[in-house]
Amino acid sequence: MGQSYYSALFFFVFYLILLIAVALGQNMLAMYMMASGMLLNAGIALMRSRKRK
Repeated sequence: MGQSYYSALFFFVFYLILLIAVALGQNMLAMYMMASGMLLNAGIALMRSRKRK
């Protein structure tokens, strides 16, 4: 991934909250969070790959 410290910290906290949502049985919220997190992560990777060129 090669992301910065702050984006890695953001995603760590984000997925920790996601894990808590699953543990509490909030499955739809967890699915929305997972889809949003994956899309955001892919968008950041895309922007960074375009910036390097």
